[in-house]
Amino acid sequence: MDDTLREWRRSAFVYGQSDCMLSIGRYLARTGHEDVTGQFVGRYDTAEGAQGQMAAHGGVAGLMALAGAVAKDGEPARGDVVEVLYDGEGETLAIGGICTGDSVAVRLERGMVEIRLKFVRHRGVWHGSR
Repeated sequence: MDDTLREWRRSAFVYGQSDCMLSIGRYLARTGHEDVTGQFVGRYDTAEGAQGQMAAHGGVAGLMALAGAVAKDGEPARGDVVEVLYDGEGETLAIGGICTGDSVAVRLERGMVEIRLKFVRHRGVWHGSR
């Protein structure tokens, strides 16, 4: 997890190359899950394109299932993947993040941010390693 977060901090966010969806996919691959990023790299280059891919594959939950991640009950623990909910243009949207312990790290266009877990609305948590 720490290597992933260092990478997020020092590399550019590029839709279809190193965006939030692909970043979570690469993290899962590093932790023993199926690497499904190859079927998404280069297929879109905008936020709308990324959202379209997510929608076509069942959102965060569908992408987690595709990678073989196992959902868990309860609060996230360090290293778990979290589906973070946020409000966007009249609808609730979701983005994947990684629990760092008392926070959740998410990769955004403007860089990586960590949000205290107590302020995060989430609807899904998956074991970060197999």
